[in-house]
Amino acid sequence: MISSCPANAKIGAARLVLERDDSTFQADQRLLFEQVRKCGVDGRLRYDQLRAHEEGLLAVPDALAWCWAKGGRWKDSIRRMISESRQV
Repeated sequence: MISSCPANAKIGAARLVLERDDSTFQADQRLLFEQVRKCGVDGRLRYDQLRAHEEGLLAVPDALAWCWAKGGRWKDSIRRMISESRQV
């Protein structure tokens, strides 16, 4: 596999679920299609862009981000769940 491929492709994941943003949906679809082909996982990796109410686990990153941003005891309570943090 190409080193620039997402971790989902490298670990052999069967499905990738992203939260849908209607303003970028078509561009996201093109990028996903391109990357799946580039990484050689077309036919093996299924990707879906769903709304938060369609996939409950999409709320988890939002909840963790809120705790991290809130700081203090909230950040401390989730610190062990965070393996990597990047400031952008």
